[in-house]
Amino acid sequence: MAKTAELVQDITDCRKTVGTGVLAKRKGAKSVKMAAKVALMKMKMHALGDSSIPQKERLFFQVYLPKGHSEKQKPMFFSRMWSIGKMVDRIAALLELKNENNIATAKKLKLFHPDSGDVFTMVAKLESLIADDAALPLYSGGGIILEYVENDCTCLPDVGDYTAS
Repeated sequence: MAKTAELVQDITDCRKTVGTGVLAKRKGAKSVKMAAKVALMKMKMHALGDSSIPQKERLFFQVYLPKGHSEKQKPMFFSRMWSIGKMVDRIAALLELKNENNIATAKKLKLFHPDSGDVFTMVAKLESLIADDAALPLYSGGGIILEYVENDCTCLPDVGDYTAS
């Protein structure tokens, strides 16, 4: 009986330490990749966008919405051929957000990088931002932040407020 109890104790101790060992790290890396794939698949199932965009041309993003909006985020898809300005207009139209980007004195709706908070220029093409390795990484399945800011704003200082769940 004592040997059986000792064996059972060894097995349970072994299972407790596996979570902190090298084996767990390898398993974690695989699960992180799988979780990213699953998240993109879920995003594709629920994303809003223009249904006339061909499947091969679609890029998916988790759009973090302006502070004060009833929802914090929304999965959406866009054409890789679109400019950032067209993306902003499309998001505003689909989610019925006030878009006064054509009024000089009004706050502007702009898109920002989710990690650095840097603003994307309105004339930049989405395809060039995805392909550009020198800039901060932007990829299908990633996130972007939409916010109302002053016209001269070039960086959003508190990106963690948007991306935190």
